[in-house]
Amino acid sequence: MNPPSMPVCVWMEKRILASRWVSHEWGAAAVTMPAAAPPQPGWERHEGHAVSLHRDEAEGYYLNTSTGDPKVFVMWRPEEGEGGEAAVPRTVTLSYNEAARLMDAQEKVDAVPMPPVMRAWLEAYVAQNYRPEPKKKRVRSSFVAPAERSKL
Repeated sequence: MNPPSMPVCVWMEKRILASRWVSHEWGAAAVTMPAAAPPQPGWERHEGHAVSLHRDEAEGYYLNTSTGDPKVFVMWRPEEGEGGEAAVPRTVTLSYNEAARLMDAQEKVDAVPMPPVMRAWLEAYVAQNYRPEPKKKRVRSSFVAPAERSKL
């Protein structure tokens, strides 16, 4: 069974810096639906990406939607091309947990605002598929006699 997915367009921005060591930096600027007009002139459009929702990432989606300001996470890599250096998006995710794993692996990950259509879609998925783990009562065994600890 294929996971639910939504096609998206990633917009990358080259920012000019006033620095003697670096002339510019790249970053993800926005994620939109494929038919959307350019949010800003000069941003590079990268089509052919999709956001897929997987049941094993439901907690990461819940963490994202529960912030009040959900984000789309774009993992990208710098690459050399015909026109010089460019930033190429590789992964687009809505999961906090997946984005954290990518950052732990030293990948470049930018968070951009989530479009309202995508937010409604994600919130509906979380409501249907996420059930938090039941809280377990913590037993403090340090105040229990050693002979009694084995009974806990």
